[in-house]
Amino acid sequence: MSTLNSYGAFHLSLKEIEGQNPSQLIERAQDLGNRVKDLLGRAASILGDSPSDAGRGAPVVSQEWGALFDQIDSELGPYEKEVRSIESVVSRQHQSQSALQAWKSISAELDGISGLDSLPEFRRLKLLFLAPKGALEAKVEPELPKEALLVHRFAAVPVFLVACRSGDEAEVLHAAEESEFKQLDRIDGMPSRLGELAQFLSKFESDLQSESVRNEASIKSLRRIKPRIDYFSTVLSDANAVLDIKNRSAIEKNWAMIEGFVPTKKVEPLNRALSESLGGRFIPFIKVERDAPQTPVTYHYPKFLRIFDSITNLYGTPSYNEINPTPILAVTFPLFFGLMFGDLGHGLALAAIGAFMYKRVKSMRGIGHVLMIAGLAGALVGGLLYGEVFGKAISNYLPYHAPLHIPEGEAEFLSYLMQIIKLTLFIGIGQISLGLGLSIANNFIQRKWAEAFLVRVPKLLFYFALMYVVFTTRLEIMTWFDGPIYLILAPVLFLLLASPIYAMVKHGRREGLGHLGEMGFDLFETAIAFTSNTVSYLRIFAMVIAHIELMAVFYSLAAMTAGAQFGFLFSGLLIVAGNIFVVLLEGILALAQDLRLHFYEWFSKFYQDSGVRFSPFRLALGVPVSKKAAQ
Repeated sequence: MSTLNSYGAFHLSLKEIEGQNPSQLIERAQDLGNRVKDLLGRAASILGDSPSDAGRGAPVVSQEWGALFDQIDSELGPYEKEVRSIESVVSRQHQSQSALQAWKSISAELDGISGLDSLPEFRRLKLLFLAPKGALEAKVEPELPKEALLVHRFAAVPVFLVACRSGDEAEVLHAAEESEFKQLDRIDGMPSRLGELAQFLSKFESDLQSESVRNEASIKSLRRIKPRIDYFSTVLSDANAVLDIKNRSAIEKNWAMIEGFVPTKKVEPLNRALSESLGGRFIPFIKVERDAPQTPVTYHYPKFLRIFDSITNLYGTPSYNEINPTPILAVTFPLFFGLMFGDLGHGLALAAIGAFMYKRVKSMRGIGHVLMIAGLAGALVGGLLYGEVFGKAISNYLPYHAPLHIPEGEAEFLSYLMQIIKLTLFIGIGQISLGLGLSIANNFIQRKWAEAFLVRVPKLLFYFALMYVVFTTRLEIMTWFDGPIYLILAPVLFLLLASPIYAMVKHGRREGLGHLGEMGFDLFETAIAFTSNTVSYLRIFAMVIAHIELMAVFYSLAAMTAGAQFGFLFSGLLIVAGNIFVVLLEGILALAQDLRLHFYEWFSKFYQDSGVRFSPFRLALGVPVSKKAAQ
């Protein structure tokens, strides 16, 4: 397992062994792991963002698992005790510091009334400091009984000094409770006389500072041991993984068998590494397996295609028994985004945002990569096809007239809208047809000849016929019966009857009749899906029109403000803000619509996502059990 870990190209295929119960060692590893996780959480709450010391101490190595866990357990106990002690001290110190600040603010205002302590009548009274519950600001004074006297309201803190006779203290506190006030917490040892409070607080602050210095030494100790606790967490995680493999592998006395998958080109190097580490005492059983459902999948792409592989995997992993859509997605995904986000200036701005995220924000490198590609596609399509830069025609600045530039006249604009609608529908027909063609190719790869010729091919012909009739007759239904309807009926009847007849010949009459009912429902669902999926590509048209209208609104508002005082400034700011808003809004919407068109309208036609992602066996540190035990 240590060799497999260092090699990094072995995909484990674990099998449950009948009659084998979960190991007690696994339970103990999990228990220790939970203790370590809890300890790390408490240590983090004490240390906050302050860095821990480097170094993790001596490695934990043992000759068997029980001794390994005993060693970690024995070292973990004192750490838990130390952390509990530090937690208690830090909590008490925080409470004392908070109380000190409150009483110092009160003491600063008591100088003017501390002389009341010298009056015999006043010394017989009970002094209560009342503070509001929860809220830091007291809007009103507490409702007090007539036996109580409000002596002072402090300005620095929302606290009231109230005097009453000792026998009336309970009644005063009850009245204060009803007014959402409570007695301010006193510090242990605080004097009852007001004149002695300042001296007491000065000494208490000095003691608190001395205690803080001692606590800092404890926190430094915690910084030193935290890396060791982190190391325990990693060791136990690895131990869990290894024990899980042992628990689900065939083991008998002096031998063990582990199954897994290795890329064909790496079989021989792995065999040599295992032979060297085990002194030749292993027997490899090698079987070339590509078509089985459990075979993990790994593809090697050029760097440009890797980001599109991650997009494909959002939907699912392709198997070796179907066509991988990633290379096609690498073309259609940027193209569709460019059609929806077509603007030279906005595309370059989005690409710049993506480049910043890719270079500067490590956690968002993948998103930054997508935004760079999508932004460049938007700039390319926007410049060449729409001839637009920041919502303005490029022809205003360069002698270039794009094929789909926005016309000025209203009649021309309506014709322009029809051009965009036709373009988006033809794009949808093309991609859906491609998906249906890929489904036929997948049937050929999987040798499902009957499904390919009796179901998939007729569906493709039905779709072609339906789209041809719709576009040639312009939805004039009555003209369909002059001849075009037969183009649709031929594949429909074949689709409805061919597969049931085949099932009847192969499996009997009952199977064939049941299949006939299924094909009837499937045909109805297919007709609806073909129509709705094709119309769904009008999302591209909607995004184009939304872009035109949004930019028109912001430029119109800028023109309206240009004539006012400082209008040139407000107009410019409005144009800049409008372009930024459109880039961010349309960028999000175009990405979402692009994903939908590929995942729902296209992938649903052919993609089965039945593969298993190749995931090599990896440990953070390796197996922490010495070789002597294995010998």
